[in-house]
Amino acid sequence: MLSLMIDAKEGRDVGTADVKGAYLHADIKDFVILKLVGEAVDIMCQVNPKYKKFFVVEHGKKVLYLQLLKALYGCVQSALLWYELFTGTLVDMGFKLNPYDPCVANSQVRGKQCTVAWYVNDNKISHVDATVVTDAIEKLKPSLEKRP
Repeated sequence: MLSLMIDAKEGRDVGTADVKGAYLHADIKDFVILKLVGEAVDIMCQVNPKYKKFFVVEHGKKVLYLQLLKALYGCVQSALLWYELFTGTLVDMGFKLNPYDPCVANSQVRGKQCTVAWYVNDNKISHVDATVVTDAIEKLKPSLEKRP
């Protein structure tokens, strides 16, 4: 709410952006096995037929075990992995994290403050110049996709 008040007071342009499949941008660090059962196995095999040779039948149900390579919603460490990736991307873009709110970052662009505030993968970007907001959104998406 405070950032919205600042935006209004300073007459900032505000843009929003969603990072699709946010967690999937982050590599998982631990060895994590995902167990799919029943209909989920059939769906996975339809999406990628190469999995058909790997499913087994346990207690009369199809089961498919997969090793996760990317963070997945529901895994305990996924939120932290995404946060580290996203904040690292912002820092690489020249933003500094707010020491009082870990989901706000600021940068000086064209002599004025540009602010990114976020909740998981939903972002609010503001600056007095609308082109700065658009540029920040455009720079943010590809930089996430390029990170190892």
